[in-house]
Amino acid sequence: MAESNWAQSYRNADFSHSLHGMTVPSQFAKSGSKIYVEGKGTRIKDIDGNEYIDFTSGGLVAMVGYGNQELAEAAKAQISKLHHVPDFSARATLPEIDLATRMSEIAPPGLTRFMFTNSGSDANEAAFKLIRFYWREQGKNKYKILHFDKAYHGATFGAQSASGSCAYTTKAIEPLVPGFIELSSPYCFRCPFKKSYPECNVICADAIEEAIEREGEDTVGALVAEPQLSVGGLIIPVKEYWSKVMNILKKHNVLLHIDEVITGFGRTGSLWGCDHWDIRPDIFIFSKGLASGYMPIAGLGITEEIYKGMTQGDKPFPHGFTYGGHTAACAVALKNLEIIFRDKLVENSANMGEYIRKRMDAMQEQSPYVGEVRGRGLHFIMELVKDRNTKEPLNVAFAIMDRMNQKGLLMGRHVPHGLGIAPPLIITKEELDLALDEFEMELKNIKL
Repeated sequence: MAESNWAQSYRNADFSHSLHGMTVPSQFAKSGSKIYVEGKGTRIKDIDGNEYIDFTSGGLVAMVGYGNQELAEAAKAQISKLHHVPDFSARATLPEIDLATRMSEIAPPGLTRFMFTNSGSDANEAAFKLIRFYWREQGKNKYKILHFDKAYHGATFGAQSASGSCAYTTKAIEPLVPGFIELSSPYCFRCPFKKSYPECNVICADAIEEAIEREGEDTVGALVAEPQLSVGGLIIPVKEYWSKVMNILKKHNVLLHIDEVITGFGRTGSLWGCDHWDIRPDIFIFSKGLASGYMPIAGLGITEEIYKGMTQGDKPFPHGFTYGGHTAACAVALKNLEIIFRDKLVENSANMGEYIRKRMDAMQEQSPYVGEVRGRGLHFIMELVKDRNTKEPLNVAFAIMDRMNQKGLLMGRHVPHGLGIAPPLIITKEELDLALDEFEMELKNIKL
C-alpha cells in the first residue's frame, strides 16, 4: 500500500475503540486524536507529514530527544538476551543491579538503596506504603502524609490523593485515600498567607510545623514534595525555605519524601532539583528523564537508615510489580544516563536556561501582561495577568499555545494563565528562538 493510502486509512480510522487519559471521552470520540508517527532529535512528525519542534519533551520525558539509535540498540541487545525477570521475591538481573549501583553514585547524598518501578505514579505509591511500613516497624503509627495543594504526584489513587487541588484531581473519583493532609504551597507571587517576602519570614514553612502539631507528631510520617512545584504553575520556593523545612521535619521526627519525577536528570540545569537548595531526602522518587521515555521506568531511593529500619524484623515489604526493575528498561536507562553525562546535557540545560531567562525577563519589561517569570534550566513559565497590581489572571495561554502548535511549535497546555516551555535537553539556541520569538509576538498582540 502506498504511504499516502496508508496515512489516509488512519486519518479515517474509527477512534471509538480508543480511550485516552486526560481527555474528555465524548470529544475524543467525535474528533479523534492527533496521530504522531516519527521523531528525530527535537522534532516529531504527524501522520499528515507536519513537523513540530517539541517544546514539551513529550511530557517532560525526552531528555535526549527522539530517534536515538543508541537507546534503540540497548533495548534490542537486552531484549534479545533476557527481556525481563520480575525483581521481587529475591530475584535480580544484571541491568537492575548495575542501575541501582549507578543511582547510588549520582543521587543526592545519603541515598543508598534503590527500587525500580514503571512510572512516577507507582514509585510514589511504593514510597507511601514504605513510609507506613517503616514507621510500623518502629512500633509507631505515623501514617499521615503532608502534601501541597498545587503539587502533582501522579494519577494512581494514592498519588492523586497527595496531589491536592491541582487540575488532575477531580471530585468524580472521590473518595480519595485517607491520611493525606493538604498544605498551602510556597507560592510567593500569590501568597496564600497574604505576606510579602522577605518580611514574611518564610511563614509558609512555619505552616508545616503548625500542621504537624495540629495533626499530632505521633501520627505524621512524612512530607511529600517536589523541590519546586511543577504542574501547579512551576512554583519555586525562596532560598531559605528548604533549610527551614528540613529543620522542622527533623525536630518532629517526620520523613522527607522528595519527588523528582519532573525536576530530575538535568531538567533544572542541575542534575537534581535538590541541588539548588542542598535538600537531603530520606526517600527520593525519580522517573521521566531516567530513560528519556524510551522505556517506561521509574524508581525510588532510600537512605541506609530507612533501609535498616524497614528490614529489622522478619516481615517482607508488601510491595512488588510484575514489571518492576524491568530488565530491558534498566539497560536502556543505563545507556541514557551515559548519554546525558557524555554529551554534557545538564550543562546545556543550564546554559540554555540562562538564555531563556534573559529573553523572558526582557519580555516582562516590555509587556504589562507578564506578571512573573519563573524557572531554571529547561523549564520555564510566564504567568500572565490583566494587571500587575491586582494580579488578576489573564487566561489566554491555551489559545496562544494552540496558535503556536499550528505553526509547528508543539507547546503543552499549562495552567490557563501560564505560558510554559520545557524542550529536550539537546535543544539549541536557534530552536529556542523560534518559540521565544513567537511568545514575544503573541504578547505584543494581546488586546483586552
